[in-house]
Amino acid sequence: MKTIISILFFLILTGCYSFKGGSVPEHLKTIRIATVTDNSGYGNPQYMQNMTSYLFKEFRNDGSFKIVDRGGDAKITVTISSIREEKFQVSQQELETERKITVNCKVEYFDAVNNKMIWTNDFNNTEVYEISASQQGIDIAINDALEKTVEDIVFQVVSGW
Repeated sequence: MKTIISILFFLILTGCYSFKGGSVPEHLKTIRIATVTDNSGYGNPQYMQNMTSYLFKEFRNDGSFKIVDRGGDAKITVTISSIREEKFQVSQQELETERKITVNCKVEYFDAVNNKMIWTNDFNNTEVYEISASQQGIDIAINDALEKTVEDIVFQVVSGW
């Protein structure tokens, strides 16, 4: 009998719990996503355009907010602060074989209903690319780091962490 009660209790609890939107304040229904700015000095406007697209895609997929072009109950502003490259792997012949890309972004999450900043946070992610992949490897690594950063941003917005 205890086992049946325990199973029923577990099923009731799991049916009531959801990861999506669990910590988004109830008064925030819409969000405006500002176009990402790039202050990294890295010189490729494609990165900020890609990150803006990633933000729209991830927030749409999450479904916690309706995305709006103007106004909005909440606003996300992202600035790519820096993109750095450094040595990562050196061969036995002391030739550099891989490099590490680190992308840092500053993010502001603003509650426009209550006219207050919910949080400001710095996010960073790294990716590694092979030197032999040249510019294509760099672009892939940077875009992968940007995409991971967007996932981290959306997770923090919807989880409240």
